[in-house]
Amino acid sequence: MKPPKLLSILAICLLVFHCTTQPDTQSLKMELLQSDKDWAGAAKSGDLPKLTTYWADDAINFFPGVPPAIGKEAILELVRKNRSQAGFSLSWEPDKAEVAASGDLGYTYGTFQLSFNNSDSTTVNRTGNYVCVWRKVPGSSWKCIIESTIFSAGL
Repeated sequence: MKPPKLLSILAICLLVFHCTTQPDTQSLKMELLQSDKDWAGAAKSGDLPKLTTYWADDAINFFPGVPPAIGKEAILELVRKNRSQAGFSLSWEPDKAEVAASGDLGYTYGTFQLSFNNSDSTTVNRTGNYVCVWRKVPGSSWKCIIESTIFSAGL
């Protein structure tokens, strides 16, 4: 191979390497935060079909007082059980989203409010914090892969 041809190939390789775009993490953060807000809207309205689109098939949910729900179907069973309680209400507000430099993983966290009626019809109100770890599905949306809630102290 002649040196000028080799130099041309090397120059092209360097140009391609240099011009490789990195994910726009700022835009991805805003997208992830909006996904969490949209998910909260689906939860608040009780739209279970829409609610389930935000979990990955292999997601894990850590809800206080019960074993971890592993997989979308197990999480949906937990959600149905919780929602069957009289007076059930759930809402949350994400405070922040962060995205890895790779653009394929992120997390959100915020506060939540949960209400339901106990066995003597007294309303129980619980508040706390939550954190969700998300995976970006290539060419698609963000999916929650780990969800955990922590009740505020004294409740």
